[in-house]
Amino acid sequence: MVVNEQATRIMAPAEKVWALVATHDGQRLAARGFVASMEFEGEGLGMVRTMRTEGHLGETYVVERCDHFDADEMEMMYRITDTGGAVPFADYQGRARVIRAGADACVLMLRSTFIPVDMGEAEAKAISQANFRLFLDNIRSAAEGADA
Repeated sequence: MVVNEQATRIMAPAEKVWALVATHDGQRLAARGFVASMEFEGEGLGMVRTMRTEGHLGETYVVERCDHFDADEMEMMYRITDTGGAVPFADYQGRARVIRAGADACVLMLRSTFIPVDMGEAEAKAISQANFRLFLDNIRSAAEGADA
């Protein structure tokens, strides 16, 4: 099983970053560069999102269901329910958590666990790491930017 964990300090209030992580529009913004479009069914716990991928993931789709959503703890988890036949991860679970770091900063923590399908662990982890880099850069830019 592959575990990918990354955390970064963001110079913006935790609630602002949580809104980017947890809302439909925020998730669309956060996925720029590797997701071309994202559609949702529902909100919060049980929400299903279908993502059309692009970039290093190629053109396919992925369907994920939100299995944990705690707005008070600013934490959510998704599980892939349909890989689109191309995403090489089995039993994928992704987690995001926003942790306060004072009034004007926070730490955004991301974790994914999965079993690679028909590829080595290092190659599969590199795909997940590329996703995380883009996600974190997008969130930081939106939260810390001059127009934020």
